[in-house]
Amino acid sequence: MLANDLVSKGWGSWWLPPQYSEHGGAIDELFVWIFWITMVAFVLVEIVMIVFMVKYRHRPDKKKGIFTHGNTRLEMAWTIAPAIILFGLSLFSIKVWDNYRYSPIAKDPERKKCLVVGQQFKWNVVYPGPDGELGRYLMYPKPTDTTWPVGESGKPTTFMKVAGPAFLPYDQAVKACNAYIEQINPMGKDFSDPAGKDDDWTKQPGRAVFVPYDTGVEVQLGSKDVLHDFALPQFRVKLDAVPGMRGVIYFRPLKQSTQEYSIDSADLAGKSLWIDLNTPGVEYDKRTNDFRLPDPSDNKKSIIRNLATLNADAIAKLKAAGLTNVRAFSPFEIVCMELCGQGHATMRGEMVVVSPAEFEQFENKGKTPSTQPAVASVVEVDHVGETLASPSHTGQ
Repeated sequence: MLANDLVSKGWGSWWLPPQYSEHGGAIDELFVWIFWITMVAFVLVEIVMIVFMVKYRHRPDKKKGIFTHGNTRLEMAWTIAPAIILFGLSLFSIKVWDNYRYSPIAKDPERKKCLVVGQQFKWNVVYPGPDGELGRYLMYPKPTDTTWPVGESGKPTTFMKVAGPAFLPYDQAVKACNAYIEQINPMGKDFSDPAGKDDDWTKQPGRAVFVPYDTGVEVQLGSKDVLHDFALPQFRVKLDAVPGMRGVIYFRPLKQSTQEYSIDSADLAGKSLWIDLNTPGVEYDKRTNDFRLPDPSDNKKSIIRNLATLNADAIAKLKAAGLTNVRAFSPFEIVCMELCGQGHATMRGEMVVVSPAEFEQFENKGKTPSTQPAVASVVEVDHVGETLASPSHTGQ
């Protein structure tokens, strides 16, 4: 389900989806102009073609057509008119494109960055640490390397009991490099890069992309394997993720995913929970780096965890815990618009637009943001017998 829940019904569903970005209005305006210009041209051509087919159809009483070299004025008109239209559209397109690809957001020191990496058939996301800079990724060993890349310890990785893949026969070196990528460092993180030492990253793809509302966002794009295409239809964002290249796109989201619901709201079921720092009883679990609501009868168990999907059972537990209102969201969809293999249809991701304060909570990982009072306790829990919740499952 799309986050906005406002996809037009009826005839509106045949048109563009709602757009929620600063630059999207100009893109839609360009689309509308091109659509109606080409539509009018198409209709006129079809009408003329039909008229000529009827007027000059074969009839025994008609003479043969008269050959002519053409009408110079007419030919000039139908050449110059499209040229003027295309020239105008090209000038408008350059302005819209430059505002999108070379946005002023690129010079905004307050913009938020993230790296999104496509791989068959999921998206992975990396967030910069407190330094605000992203490290190097997708740096993989080659069969000719004499040493393995530096590991998390800061020392060269010990792998395959050889100093580097170059000391193996070529076929074995290729297999060793592939094994290293699969087992040791799937993201190809350069652990020697100081800019990436405090990055928030994970080896496994699939987690959602979080961005702040009404704030400049810089998305850097990469690909681990084949050509992918990162697209956010509701934000008019689209760019290929090309292996060996780092693409960059900028946008400012103007639609927030999270909002407050009554615990009795019929719209709450199926949405994902956002546990705010001010939620009564909230605790931060250092083991999972996220918030949870502990079970009052057994602190080792959770009523629910942050980002869990709300079903009837979870809503009943929240209600029993005394909550009358909760914050929840439906994510926006990230799609791959490039045929990237047999599993292409399953390559979908999620983006969640949260308030600046909520994003600060997300960035701080349990530490009290500067704009929030210290209300959340940080705990380490022995989770014996507890089933952890993923973003698509409720906690028990």
